[in-house]
Amino acid sequence: MSSLSTSKWTKHKILHRSEKLRAHLPETDWLSVNSFWRMLNKHGQVIIKPTGSYGGNGVIRIKTVDSSTYEIQDGARIRSYSGQAEVTAFIKKKISKNYIVQQRISLAAMNGRPFDLRVMVQRHPSSNWQVTGKLAKVAGRGFIVTNIRRSRGKVVPVEKAILHSELQHLSTSELLTRLNTVALRTAAKLGPSYRWVKTMGIDMAFDKQGHIWIIEVNFAPMLELFLRLPNKTAFHTMKTFHARRKSPK
Repeated sequence: MSSLSTSKWTKHKILHRSEKLRAHLPETDWLSVNSFWRMLNKHGQVIIKPTGSYGGNGVIRIKTVDSSTYEIQDGARIRSYSGQAEVTAFIKKKISKNYIVQQRISLAAMNGRPFDLRVMVQRHPSSNWQVTGKLAKVAGRGFIVTNIRRSRGKVVPVEKAILHSELQHLSTSELLTRLNTVALRTAAKLGPSYRWVKTMGIDMAFDKQGHIWIIEVNFAPMLELFLRLPNKTAFHTMKTFHARRKSPK
């Protein structure tokens, strides 16, 4: 097996080397007091998250409300902080725990609830990458993370999420084609660095204008998420890839 780190930060740096993918990556940096304030001042909202976590664990949003008030959301809990000193003290507690800070994307929302996308890209040992399934994860009420377990959200077909969002006036088939293109480029860029990986669950998103963003890439995605869709075809297709993949060496 490759000794290269599989952390969010390492994957981001590899993807950032691609000119075509760079436009789809939220600005991301290693968390420090300086990087945090630089990004918050630039974007108004940021996300901080542990670089080694998964499933939405530890994802925190920080938002500038006005010149001296800041809002921090962790799960469904929202707290207000007065002044930079309070926020800096909060950030300092996270710095030693390997966090990254990331531009907060204003996600498209289905019936007012933000959603992101899980795009599955797989390959057999001797074949090219192919998209084998995709779904939309809709956040539970009051949550910023779309992880189903953490936010009590739901899974729906991507087409349904688009139809009930700000993107309904755009061509669904064109959005899905672009989504597939970006997902396949992502897998092709990461593949040479992680040759043992045959399945990638790529978390992606549309913003409110329909631009595609790559949130993160999971090498051990939960296929069972696709059983929540009315049509189980994608799940059965993905299982055939899983059954034939070789064990990491």
